[in-house]
Amino acid sequence: MELNDKLLSLVADIYDASLDDSRWTATLGSIVDLAGGQSGGLVWIGAAGSAVISHAVGVEPAYIKSYIETYEPLDPSRSVLHASVGQIQTIRDWIDVDEFRTTAFYNEWTRPQGLEDAANILLDKSAEGVSRLSIMKAGGPVDRRMYQVISHLTPHMQRAMLVRQKLQQQTTLETASARTLDALRSAVLLLDANGHITHANQSARDILDEADVLRSVHGRLVTPDLNADRVLRQALAGTVLGDRAMTSASISLHLTARDGSYYVGHLLPLTAGRRQMFGDSYDACAVLFISKAALDTIVAPDLIRKLFKLTPTELRVFLSIVEIGGVPDVARSMGVAETTIKTHLTRIFMKTGTKRQADLVRLIAAFTPPIRI
Repeated sequence: MELNDKLLSLVADIYDASLDDSRWTATLGSIVDLAGGQSGGLVWIGAAGSAVISHAVGVEPAYIKSYIETYEPLDPSRSVLHASVGQIQTIRDWIDVDEFRTTAFYNEWTRPQGLEDAANILLDKSAEGVSRLSIMKAGGPVDRRMYQVISHLTPHMQRAMLVRQKLQQQTTLETASARTLDALRSAVLLLDANGHITHANQSARDILDEADVLRSVHGRLVTPDLNADRVLRQALAGTVLGDRAMTSASISLHLTARDGSYYVGHLLPLTAGRRQMFGDSYDACAVLFISKAALDTIVAPDLIRKLFKLTPTELRVFLSIVEIGGVPDVARSMGVAETTIKTHLTRIFMKTGTKRQADLVRLIAAFTPPIRI
């Protein structure tokens, strides 16, 4: 195969590697071979100055380790960090050959591997750090063929590094988004137009595992409530067809579990504005929030007790009113007279600035955190 044909094939490999990081080692090996080098490496140096060899070929692991731990700061080719992006430079651009051969870097790291020179290219420079390509040569200085090959491939390597950086940023963003969603108490399900689940947070996975109010059938969200299921399908179809009524506001769903507990769902379209950017990252047209219609009386009480200076007995009455209901039922459950409960309740109203039992329910709901503890 002629050199031009090999270069064209290698350019395709470079762009494939930008999309699949596992291909970089093989692609780097092909670059080194075509350039006539002995070894090569893709080196990333972060803003703090620490170097990481993301991919290397033709270098034994022990030498990679010693380079990172000891010799990288002594490497004359590190001066490429101050060169223009895309410019090919060799060791001779920074140091006289005879002087180079007296350095510890040459005698302890380069020479034992049979290396004499290296072509270095700064591929990318940003606030996060820099990346460079190094192709090392044995038996003499970097020659014309190596320059020719590297010159042809450098712009493609630069674009590949940019693509790789963008993909890594997207992956980081998606990972952060997934962690944020997993922290929510509400179940969050991202759905496509056919009702297939493209992402479910931990709370949603818990509900799906119970297979009561919601189930996943071959990846498609299903609810036993036929009316709710019909509303859900119509709403999802409406978001794709551009139905204004379906894309301008959330749609409510009411679900009942086998034990009689209630769940409330809100379907929010992701087909307009900034919502669409979020939806596109998950191939989703809508997000469904599901919450159990119950109050969390585990996390909020201690905070409420401290804030409103409730006594232990007043806190117990407070929680009983919220969980059980009216004064008669609370009195029976606590084994005291109704007048006693009313006395405590009056004090609770005064301390919390409320007037009705319903206000207490809203108060504790306001203190319930939205995240999973």
